[in-house]
Parts: sequence; C-alpha cells; structure tokens
Amino acid sequence: MCGIWALFGSDGNVAEQCSCAQKIAHRGPDCFRLESVRQFDRCVLGFHRLCINDGEHGMQPMRVRRYPHLWLCCNGEIYNHKQLRDQFEFDCDTDCDCEIIIHLYEKGGVQFAAEQLDGVFAFILLDTKRKQVCFARDTFGVRPLFSVTEGDSVLAVCSEVK
Repeated sequence: MCGIWALFGSDGNVAEQCSCAQKIAHRGPDCFRLESVRQFDRCVLGFHRLCINDGEHGMQPMRVRRYPHLWLCCNGEIYNHKQLRDQFEFDCDTDCDCEIIIHLYEKGGVQFAAEQLDGVFAFILLDTKRKQVCFARDTFGVRPLFSVTEGDSVLAVCSEVK
C-alpha cells in the first residue's frame, strides 16, 4: 500500500502542506516525496512509498523522459503492465508497473488508460501541457481515492480522508 496526495490551488504554506501530507505516512513507510510543480500554479504532489517493485526507479511523483509534461502518483498493482508494454510497443524508462499509465494516457487519454488496466489502482495524473488534472481508480475501489473541492479554486485528492 502506498499513499498519494495532491493539492491544487491552495495558498497554504509549505509547512502546512507537509503536515497535511504526513497524515497518510503510515501508507508508505519506505520513502516520502513532496514536490511543487512550477509549471502548474499552486500545485503540490505527495507520495508515501511502500517499496515493492523497481527499487528507486519506482519513486513518485513519476516522470519519464519522453513525456516530461506528465506527472503521476499511483497506488496500485497493474497486473498486465508487461502485456500492455509489448502490445503497444512502449519504450518504458523503468520496470515499475505504474509507468504504463503515463504511456497509455499519452496514447489515448485518461479513460483509455483506465480501461486498459487490469489491476488494483488509484492514480493522480497531472498534464502540464494540457493544463489538466486527471484521477481514477479501479472499478471496485480496492485502492481508494477521495477528492474534495473548496470553492472554485482548490482541489485536494488523497488515498484517505484525513
């Protein structure tokens, strides 16, 4: 289990954001990363990692060299990631199963990506080129994902309600 967290449009200070993101630290005891995305106004992505696949290359928020405008935070296991890599002939940077989401999104969008996946997952994908935030989870919600808005300008997305 990993923890994913994102905040868009908040004027809060970094200390408050770190404190908020730390509320899900129990979901990923191995590593933690909090990144501010300069290309997207007032955006912070957080990830608590439980290391299962691909060592340090599986750290998130994930970006790949071919699509530097895409940022991914995912809590999941994608069972068919090798099959999809072969089927679509994707040139992946890592062996992390979640990287396939970035390539699928770039090929056909978020709905296409989610429909291709066999597994349990919840993800947040930020596209700085198209100025879009996308998030999705598996059909049964095995990997939970919650969102809340405040007015017209603030969006928070997280693995748990905290």
